[in-house]
Amino acid sequence: HAALKGQVAPQRTTAQGSMDIWDHVGSFLAATRSFLLALFCIFILHGGDDYPAFGSAKEMKLSWMWPIVCRNVLSTICICGFWDWFLYFSPWSGKLAPYKFNPRYPTSRQILHDAVVTVQASVCGSVVEILICHLYAAGYVPSIVAISDSPVVTCLWAVTITHWRIPHFWLIHRAMHPWKTDTVPDVGRFLYRHVHSLHHKSHNPTAFSGTNMHPVEASAYYSAALICLPFGVHPAVPLGCIIDCAVGAWLGHDGFQWPGSGDYFHYLHHAHFDCNYGARHVPIDLWFGTFAGTKDEVSRLWGRKPAGLDANETPLHADKAD
Repeated sequence: HAALKGQVAPQRTTAQGSMDIWDHVGSFLAATRSFLLALFCIFILHGGDDYPAFGSAKEMKLSWMWPIVCRNVLSTICICGFWDWFLYFSPWSGKLAPYKFNPRYPTSRQILHDAVVTVQASVCGSVVEILICHLYAAGYVPSIVAISDSPVVTCLWAVTITHWRIPHFWLIHRAMHPWKTDTVPDVGRFLYRHVHSLHHKSHNPTAFSGTNMHPVEASAYYSAALICLPFGVHPAVPLGCIIDCAVGAWLGHDGFQWPGSGDYFHYLHHAHFDCNYGARHVPIDLWFGTFAGTKDEVSRLWGRKPAGLDANETPLHADKAD
């Protein structure tokens, strides 16, 4: 990487609306990482049969719930904290600066704010996991006992986690932005002002901004893990989805083209609001005409209707002074 040799790395100035084959392969590998982390949690941290979904969660007791909450909160602090430290505060941060999408840096106050809210969001994700464990243990959803009972199907669910959760993400995300229509009441404008605007305060995001969400939005976001439950999958699949939602958002919001997985497609959404509501894995924004590859394309999407940063009516975090 040229920037680490004292040269300035070229910045991506145009987002792509869909993925090429290698991007999809990278996504399959990232989803596999999430699934392997789920297996680690179930079979190493919880000891396999002691994971609550296999029995103890049949009754709602604090004794099996609190380890889930503690595990998720500590993981959030360690992963996001390390990544933001590495990119923004470590001895290597200056050499990584050419890879930052926005040359301005967020304040420490923003990072602290986002850390507190993101920890709260991980508690919401824990509640979703607790619900899923109870549904499994109480027999409300079908399940295979061992991955070896259906290895091929389990692998297919695992490697495609990100792909099958993205339409759910697009739907709830688009619903929380202004609908820009006079045909029906603009519920999206209400939800944006009172729920989703908390996430958009960080228009210059870091890893801690990834799940910097109102409890309503965080719960809806992590509820993507419920999608697979009717299909009789192993509990590692929905847990892998929860992990993928978390880690994917944290790394995807880090603000850098490299060495993380910061995405210019979604960076444009944070910078200009009214575009790119989903992700490139399933190009719904291309299909519905809400994709923008550059700042100039955002205003053209909506014609004479107010759009972009100038149309935002809610507070934003200030960037660090030069």
